[in-house]
Amino acid sequence: MSGSLLVSLRNLGAVIVLFYLSVSPLLAKRNDDRVVLKNGDHITGEIKRIERGTLYFKPGYALDDIRINWTQVERLESQDYFTVGLTDGAVYTGLIKKEPPSSEEKADFTISTNGNVVERRRAEVVTMESMEKSRWNQMKGSIDYGFSYASGNSQTQSSFGADAEYHGERNWVTGKASSTFSGQSDGTSTQRETLTAAYWRRFTKKTFGGFVGDLLSSSQQELTLRTTLGGALGRALVRTDRTSFVVLGGVVGSRERYSSSFVGDPISTNAEGLVGLTYSTFRFKVFDFTSSLMVYPSISQAGRLRLSSDSNVRWEFIKNMYWSLRIYENFDSRPPINAPKNDFGITNSLGWTF
Repeated sequence: MSGSLLVSLRNLGAVIVLFYLSVSPLLAKRNDDRVVLKNGDHITGEIKRIERGTLYFKPGYALDDIRINWTQVERLESQDYFTVGLTDGAVYTGLIKKEPPSSEEKADFTISTNGNVVERRRAEVVTMESMEKSRWNQMKGSIDYGFSYASGNSQTQSSFGADAEYHGERNWVTGKASSTFSGQSDGTSTQRETLTAAYWRRFTKKTFGGFVGDLLSSSQQELTLRTTLGGALGRALVRTDRTSFVVLGGVVGSRERYSSSFVGDPISTNAEGLVGLTYSTFRFKVFDFTSSLMVYPSISQAGRLRLSSDSNVRWEFIKNMYWSLRIYENFDSRPPINAPKNDFGITNSLGWTF
């Protein structure tokens, strides 16, 4: 890993640690929330959150959360405040309640906020987060690692990945890091590191905007470090409790430093456009699929086009433990030096979500 990227990773880690250490938890959350399932089971405890069609609930007698299919919940009630995100992009904060509707046309989920009652259907609830948590407890993410070894040619391969996100009522922050290494005793070793981060703010129910940043180091492309920073606007085209599809558009600037062993200018600064697509879908107790495609048409270098794609499939086999298959690719139609245009890889790993 390059020295500059290591310093950037350390600085980012220090900022994150200081931020969360400075945030003290709010008042303790109640543990008398009530859930009634369609099979008649009654559970009392603490509602944690709802995401991707799953209700996370901690009974008073349990040491850890249990996960309940949101479609199997008949009744739900709490005296605590929650931030609820809906399929149309609206976000409300208030007291929540779910009960069987008086007719098929009636809503069965209500949010009481500022003296008003918002009535919606259960299927319209995409996310729900408790307002009684500290920022640290509201952060979600995952860590995974993979390793393989072949004795015939002493080849080793390893991969590491981590991601985290924090969602507020109108703002959210995401971060992701990855590292892959491949080497053998009689061959050339390759190494690749990435770090991406973004801050977003919701403007309307379906539109948002913010800032994006990306660091990439790839020995395959003789790229010592590429730093990309810019801004973008986004719009959610599809948003359900299980699936989302988002488009992005913006402008970024990049600073590249290549290996000096190749012919060409090893340092380059560029202005680029940004067009992005992100898609994710989830099936309860089956799999989780996410995919992103980012296209960077150059503004300052006519005819140059960069492309970055990342797709990931996860299968959970034990609670909070999963197996992951990831496919990534970076393509540059016209690198400033005589270096490979493409960096492609497939990794598999075991991971843990938090």
